[in-house]
Amino acid sequence: MNTHLRFAPEILIRLGEELIPHPDLGVIELVRNAYDADATKAIVQLHNATQAGGTLVVEDDGDGMTAEDIREGFLLIGRSQKSGATDSHSKRRRIGEKGLGRLAALRLGRRVELLSRPRSEPGVEHRLVIDWSDYDSVGSVEEVELTVVTQTTSKKPGTSLTVRQLRQGFEKEQMDRLARAMRLVTGFFNDEDTGFTATLIAPQFDRVSDAVNRSFFDEYEYKLEANLDEEGYASTVLYDWKGRVITRGEHVDVAPDSRGGRLQPPLRYQAPAASFELWMFLLDKRSFELRGSKNQFTSLRPWLKVVGGVHLFHRGLRVHPYGDPGFDWLDLNLLRARNPQLRPSTNNSIGRVSVDDPDGFLIPKTDRMGFQENAAFMELCDFARGATEWAARERKRIRDGEKLGVPSPAQRPSPAERPAPIDDRLEPPKSSPDDRRAWDTAPQPELLTLAPSLPAQRREAPLPTMRPEHLLYRSLATAGILASAFGRDTAAGNDASEVGLEAIDLAGIATRAARSDSFRVDIVDLNEVVSRALGGVRPQLERRGISIDEEYWEEPIRVAAAVSDLEAIVFNLAANAMSSFARAGDLLGDRTVQVRTRVEEGRAAFDFSDSGPGIVDVDLAHMWRPGVTGPGTEGAGLGLTVVRDAVADMCGRRSVVEDGDLAADASGELGGASFRIRLPTRIAGE
Repeated sequence: MNTHLRFAPEILIRLGEELIPHPDLGVIELVRNAYDADATKAIVQLHNATQAGGTLVVEDDGDGMTAEDIREGFLLIGRSQKSGATDSHSKRRRIGEKGLGRLAALRLGRRVELLSRPRSEPGVEHRLVIDWSDYDSVGSVEEVELTVVTQTTSKKPGTSLTVRQLRQGFEKEQMDRLARAMRLVTGFFNDEDTGFTATLIAPQFDRVSDAVNRSFFDEYEYKLEANLDEEGYASTVLYDWKGRVITRGEHVDVAPDSRGGRLQPPLRYQAPAASFELWMFLLDKRSFELRGSKNQFTSLRPWLKVVGGVHLFHRGLRVHPYGDPGFDWLDLNLLRARNPQLRPSTNNSIGRVSVDDPDGFLIPKTDRMGFQENAAFMELCDFARGATEWAARERKRIRDGEKLGVPSPAQRPSPAERPAPIDDRLEPPKSSPDDRRAWDTAPQPELLTLAPSLPAQRREAPLPTMRPEHLLYRSLATAGILASAFGRDTAAGNDASEVGLEAIDLAGIATRAARSDSFRVDIVDLNEVVSRALGGVRPQLERRGISIDEEYWEEPIRVAAAVSDLEAIVFNLAANAMSSFARAGDLLGDRTVQVRTRVEEGRAAFDFSDSGPGIVDVDLAHMWRPGVTGPGTEGAGLGLTVVRDAVADMCGRRSVVEDGDLAADASGELGGASFRIRLPTRIAGE
């Protein structure tokens, strides 16, 4: 006898009411369905719903469903082909999973009526009615037949879902929760553009909207912007209350490696790319007023009570319960208890973690209460906590410096530590010297404020983060490498006058290495910097009978870099060429170094080639490591390591140089070694 699995009607209770602990969560599930249907708006109405027996109506203007969509999608529980896919019209990434949340929402009442008008079938409406009492007298759910009725209509595309005879009413607390969830579902940071709005027709929604719309984002004390790229590397920026950059952090600062030992590089985060933004406020009326704030201080706490905490946005929509009152998923309050003066809490800060997650690493829980705590989610939490800890350390460093009389970075602008001030942020009202002195003597801020850039700021591509001490070390190392090369010539008994010229040239290069303005990360012209650096080593090359063939792109090539790093690349490649020619001795006839710049596929291309004997007896894959040199060489094998690290920094805080960013051929166009460097191009003023 052939048979198959069957399900008793009681399974609907397990998959329905028990999955949704609060009825407001069921309503939000229907709103999320509207979002997946590419709707621009969803409207929720509750009629006589304060007690059992009321009616819930959810309407949207989305794409609607055909009869086949209803049968194979809406009524097929446990399977979804839409999660992570993008809608063909809006490119909106869909968020639905297995339909369990929708089933739970439909079970809120005793009777459901679905009316759907598919965009692909103008003038057609499909109707489906589900009466849950029909399942009370059958042995399995398969015994109840459902019928989709098709009829004509003049209404626009969209879907209307009505749940009648609600099993329980929406009490005041539940209505408040629903109003807050509806208002916050698409965000409240004034820079979201999901193309979707959700509205609840209820007085509670209007009150929440009024409270949320009273924005205090301009009143933060500090703000932090942290980003996690697709490769798992983090970066951070900390701003002061004027929007000035205080300091920047690299991956090594945010993710100190406690898992692989202090001598190991920090491990990458195994999480989808994300951004973490946190605004932190000083709840002090006096300092609030001394800054000339436009808002009333008495309104700040009520606003934070509604929107405070760190919220999680997945594919454009807020995910419950992250950011809800009492749900401190990043343990901010616990961390603050350890050091209350420097860390934020859920009642004096507001933040968001935004993640698109195209590969679906974050998996919703069956009960729709957030995500499963798998490795990807835990790593995402670690990233956000690490950024908060970094900001706390930086704030402590600044505070301790102020106690010792050392000006903070914001008070003492340092080109090496921060870019130009943000232009699109309105400056606070001017204050008198007396007011300024009063502000200077005000209590120190008790927390850090992380704020990702506001709309215009968030669209800016951040400059690569480079620590000033790293730039200095590379410059000094380069000067030492050149000094070593010149010293070998002196030992070889060169003419005293030439040795004197070498010393003068070396002094000029050493002066470059100590020039502070060359350590500023900025957008520079690759052609100009390379040409100027070649001018610094041209005399040494020419005295060795080496000619230089230069070919520059006809237009300026803008790259984000420190001048010191670009010069270090040129100097070290030139020193490498000189050493190569020296090893060949008189066996070589023509001695030429060829330098070319151009733009290829939107990237800056910088090639450095020579006509020497090429790269011999050295593995190309290992030649970039310090101490690796070929037979017969006397150098420390550090020059190419400096080149590798400088290129890695300019490509955006990667621990290693990616294939294509930096490469070398043992035999190039001139017959010798050829080094190819590729950098991202930038727009002036970006």
